[in-house]
Amino acid sequence: MDKKEIYQMVLQEMTEHALVQRRERFNEEEQNNYQELLELSKKKQEIMAKLSPEDRQVLDDYITKTHLAAQDECEYLYVQGAKDCVELLKGLGVL
Repeated sequence: MDKKEIYQMVLQEMTEHALVQRRERFNEEEQNNYQELLELSKKKQEIMAKLSPEDRQVLDDYITKTHLAAQDECEYLYVQGAKDCVELLKGLGVL
């Protein structure tokens, strides 16, 4: 395993840990939004069950790829935020 793979693994673990902590501190509105998302997910499953296997696969592939793209963007923003923080601290003379 090379350094880049190790960094990716660490980044993924840190992101997942941060999301778990965030979800533990949801306010009421965030809890409601998350609950609504779970309910919509159930409805989506019911709708997809009615589709032909081909149509279901297309939608499933789309949803999966959309989630993967969002995950990649979140990882990018997480790293960029760290870089921006270092740049800011350097600019302030802290580092």
